[in-house]
Amino acid sequence: MKLTKLQINQLYSFTQKHYVEWYDVQTELVDHLANGIEAQWRDNPNIPFEKALKTEFKKFGVMGFGNVIEEKTKALNKRYWRLIWKNFKDFFILPKIILTLFLIWLYYKTLYFSMEYHSNWLVIPTLTVLFGFPWYFWIKEFKRSKRLKKQTGKKWLFDNTISQLGGLVHVMNFAIYFQVFYQNEQTWPVSMSVVFSICTVLIAMLIYIAVYVVTPKLRYQMEKHYPEYNFIY
Repeated sequence: MKLTKLQINQLYSFTQKHYVEWYDVQTELVDHLANGIEAQWRDNPNIPFEKALKTEFKKFGVMGFGNVIEEKTKALNKRYWRLIWKNFKDFFILPKIILTLFLIWLYYKTLYFSMEYHSNWLVIPTLTVLFGFPWYFWIKEFKRSKRLKKQTGKKWLFDNTISQLGGLVHVMNFAIYFQVFYQNEQTWPVSMSVVFSICTVLIAMLIYIAVYVVTPKLRYQMEKHYPEYNFIY
């Protein structure tokens, strides 16, 4: 015995009433609930739909669907970071490692040159970009999510993960922490310049990979899995 389309819609409404606002999470929960209800019906076809649903929901415990949302968020972040690290590690094998080392050397020489003239003209723009670009990306994705919801009537946990770059958005704290070491000095020791150059290039690479490599790849997979997600920009 299979659920009707009306009953499937009732399951979506049920998840919404229990504070699941993300359509991708709702869909997984609806599939889970539907399979459980149909399994009950195989044993006893006379069980009312509402009673079978109540039985399945009890299996989620006192937290209801809250744990599912938390686990789904962690899984998405983990998947996002796994892809980031996979692409990031490629920059430390030939031939890309040559490009990585060259960029670090180029930034260090430019930084060293600016410090010789007792100027911090390179440091401040660097911190501004590292601090500001994740915010810019978050705002851009937030507006995109609003357009998507307006067009499809749905919200996606996937978009929430993407907008935060899987947690990489917190790289902006780098600029705050660095102030502890900076202390308004205009001339740094060589070791500090080297460390700053390495950190700058590596963080910039992480952001680039997250935004321009991983995000489009995951979005393409999302569009294939959920036709509703593919909307006109």
